[in-house]
Amino acid sequence: MRMSGCFGTLYKYELKKIIGNKVAFITFLILFAFVFMQGEFEIRGNVEPAVLEQYKTLDGREIDDGLIGEMLAVSDDYGRITDETGIAYEDLAGWVQNVIGYRVAYKDVDAAGVYEARDLTIEEAHEMSRLSDGEEAFWAEKEDMVVKPFSYNQSLIAAGVLEGTSNLMIMMVVVIATGLASVFAMETQRKTDPMIRASLNGTGELYFAKILAGMSYILGTVIILLGTYYAYMYVRWGFDGMDSPVQIYLPFSQLPVTAGQLAGILVMLVILGSLFISAFALFISNITRNALAAMAIIICTHLGLFALSTAVPVGLRALSQGISLMPATLVSPRLVYEFRLVRLGGYLTCYQAAPVIYIAFSAILLVLGYVLYMRHEIKNN
Repeated sequence: MRMSGCFGTLYKYELKKIIGNKVAFITFLILFAFVFMQGEFEIRGNVEPAVLEQYKTLDGREIDDGLIGEMLAVSDDYGRITDETGIAYEDLAGWVQNVIGYRVAYKDVDAAGVYEARDLTIEEAHEMSRLSDGEEAFWAEKEDMVVKPFSYNQSLIAAGVLEGTSNLMIMMVVVIATGLASVFAMETQRKTDPMIRASLNGTGELYFAKILAGMSYILGTVIILLGTYYAYMYVRWGFDGMDSPVQIYLPFSQLPVTAGQLAGILVMLVILGSLFISAFALFISNITRNALAAMAIIICTHLGLFALSTAVPVGLRALSQGISLMPATLVSPRLVYEFRLVRLGGYLTCYQAAPVIYIAFSAILLVLGYVLYMRHEIKNN
């Protein structure tokens, strides 16, 4: 379909309507302020700055018998630091406890036992995921690329960056619901759509203008929120530890990536996931022509998929894996524990397959939305 010279004007008008939506604007301002609070308390809520500096004194050391022995010297049998001079080992003690489990006495811990416990937990996860022989071979190859013994770095900053990035996906669902639910509903609810349909570009071109305006608004918003969050984290806390292996924060991962690289993966998924949800939101707004109904459907779908991810048994692999690939469940640092692979001309990890799925589904929704939009306009003429 050829766009006329009026398309730019239509686009600007539709974008102005979205930005001028008071509910959407207030929601954005609230979440923008929340980004700063999150940037502060993702770290301060877990550790005081002075203690964080003490944790950093162990950075760069290998997690071997020597380092674990030093930790044991200032810990009790339950992994609790008993000597105030050994506070630097507190974060390391939490990592070790996460790997070996909370019922293992610390007096029996050594480096070999820690790495063996990690291997056993990964093996159990593979069995629960019902991996094929090809998937097992894929992860064995990845495990060989993971450098061991691990080089320790405090994980508090990495945890804050990664968890905060994941939380932005939830924030974007709220932005999308409040900003896009009324894109197609506004004219219908105001009963001004007959006048718009009578205009020269009131059908197909207007549909694409609405789509582009909605997508532009969401893309701009997610970039602003992500950029603000990362800028605040860098200025306030720095990025120490982001170049450490992801296993220092998520020990059972078999991906040979750093915490910084995982953050990059999450940023990509937040952006593409937001655009995918935007396509869904625009589709629902187009169908319902009711802002409140569309808003409820968007939010309930997101929450429903999250709830289903914990309810659907792993044995129903196609359904369970399909749900796990949706933004509601995938956009989390724990995506590194999704060992099930996707066959698309070869094995793809969840974060490699998700962008392909999001783009394909978005295209289908937008094309189907166009067909339904045109039918609606013809029916009402």
